[in-house]
Amino acid sequence: MRINPINYQTTLTKTSNKEVMHNYSNVKTHSQAYKSMDLNLLNKNYNNVGINFRGTQNTTLEVLKKIPLEERLASLFQNFKTGDLILIGENLKEAKKSMYQATGVIKNVIKRAFFLEDNDIKGYLGFAKSLSGDNEVINLNKDNIKLISENKVYELKPDESFYVIEGDNIEINGFLLPIKNEPHRDLSFFRKSFARAFDFENQVKPDIDKINKKSISSLTVDEKKRVSKVTFADVGGQDKLINEMKKSIIYPLRYPDGYANMDVNHGFILYGPPGTGKTHIARALANEADANFISLNGLDLESKWVGESEANWRNLFAEAKANQPTIIFIDEFDAVARSRDSHDEYGNKVVNQILTLMTDIDNDADNIFVIGATNNFKALDSAITRSGRFGKHLEVALPDKDGVSKIFDIHSKNKPLDASISKENLINKLFELKASGADIKYIINEAHNNGYERAGIFKKMEDKTLHSSDLEEFKIQQEDFDKVINDFCASKQIAQRKPVGFKNSK
Repeated sequence: MRINPINYQTTLTKTSNKEVMHNYSNVKTHSQAYKSMDLNLLNKNYNNVGINFRGTQNTTLEVLKKIPLEERLASLFQNFKTGDLILIGENLKEAKKSMYQATGVIKNVIKRAFFLEDNDIKGYLGFAKSLSGDNEVINLNKDNIKLISENKVYELKPDESFYVIEGDNIEINGFLLPIKNEPHRDLSFFRKSFARAFDFENQVKPDIDKINKKSISSLTVDEKKRVSKVTFADVGGQDKLINEMKKSIIYPLRYPDGYANMDVNHGFILYGPPGTGKTHIARALANEADANFISLNGLDLESKWVGESEANWRNLFAEAKANQPTIIFIDEFDAVARSRDSHDEYGNKVVNQILTLMTDIDNDADNIFVIGATNNFKALDSAITRSGRFGKHLEVALPDKDGVSKIFDIHSKNKPLDASISKENLINKLFELKASGADIKYIINEAHNNGYERAGIFKKMEDKTLHSSDLEEFKIQQEDFDKVINDFCASKQIAQRKPVGFKNSK
């Protein structure tokens, strides 16, 4: 008996199976004709299968086409395993396209796939073996299909799956497909002729081994509260840049069909003043794209040994390729891609290696995106900036007034700000100071510390006399912000002061 029906539509408690099926008496089925088919003709002519590609008549192939779909499907079910996938439809390309959008319903790695071509079904279906051993049907159509089981009818929405058992029927666009565990006659000898097979077991085994090792390694990780992921909602003042990142990286990953006829750029350079959030943006991008994220400093892969730096870069890209989709973020990109003269043979080899690896990504259409960040765009080697491998140069500028306000809200949302604080005056002051995102975060946190100092919170912590009521009553005051802003202004003036003996160039 079937349990936990999904999208249960109609209960036919007073209607027998025979009466339910009577409603589908006009639906196409070829089982009756098949039962009288003589398969001796197939056995006799089997060695001739495939010779009709030059136009020669092939009786065997014609007979194979007359085997009902439910019989061919039942034959595949006889050797159906977890990790197998069966696609049914008129066209393999369209079946693959539809299945790509519905892969989320499959909870295991696909090791083998089979395609049953059928011109009568007028739609597409997928079948997979669940981890519990059940056969599941997947609706690969834009409209609902019906699963008829015992005395009930179930509606299956697009990209949904449900388990099927012997005696079920699937109705799709006026076509009725009975579900059988075994065919009326043994068709194992002819499976290779009526089902296209694809074996991915050797291809996916390294990935399975890697995931299994990662899972086993995680057994020793301490149970700690996970820090919430950074998303674009946590990035303020960079709306234009975020929009560009969505169109250039996230959308191509989510909707590959929409970019099938477009050249997808895989290399980006983020440039702008320090503290504008280049690393923060890249990390948010990786989370939004649900991609593997590799972050490193430009000097991390450098080595004093000749040839080892190039090998390090190759290993990095190999790791990214094995864990697609991957976003590689390289901070201080100018440290490895800086402008060099023609005599810097070692530096030129590293640059050439990076360009070669980027070319491989483009040629293989890998889902790998490389983002180099620099505070000094002009220091980059012209071979990098003009190559096209890093085809998009995106400025991460200081925030405008609206951006300052958004950044302030992001970093102060959990802070106990006193109601007397004039947020508008603070925003204007920070904007006048040309404060970066990092500056604003620092100022808010330091104001919090100043408030603790003023209210004696630190003193009570030292004396071990702090009570929860002290924290509940605490508020950050305007004077706490004034103090840190004054200190910030002084530090900026010192940083901008010219050294003794400095002369203006004429």
